[in-house]
Amino acid sequence: MSLRRLLIHRCTTFTPGQKVGETEYGKPIYKDVVKTDVPCRSDLVRQFKSSDTYGTDVLTTNMLFLAPNETFTEQTRFSDIRDKDNNVLLEGIHIVEDSKPAYGRKRLHHHEVSLKKVSDSNG
Repeated sequence: MSLRRLLIHRCTTFTPGQKVGETEYGKPIYKDVVKTDVPCRSDLVRQFKSSDTYGTDVLTTNMLFLAPNETFTEQTRFSDIRDKDNNVLLEGIHIVEDSKPAYGRKRLHHHEVSLKKVSDSNG
């Protein structure tokens, strides 16, 4: 099955200070890069309970799959993760907790990004 068919969700990425070019004198030009409607797939990888004297919290680990041509860094933030019907799948802003490339027989097939929630969308 084609990877394009598996990337059924969309997200917004924000990468601060990404090199976008050079001046005529060879100095790098940096700019914050925001991409909307990035094809991806969000999956719940693990869900577990953590109990202490104050109660029980349900913790989840989410994985985001990206196409091999998508660029991101450790500072990239992911938000607005939605399905094709525009329903919110993951609320808030997430950062890269861990990432690894997944290779096919000859080349990079996709990226697997573990997400960590850092804040709600509104603050």
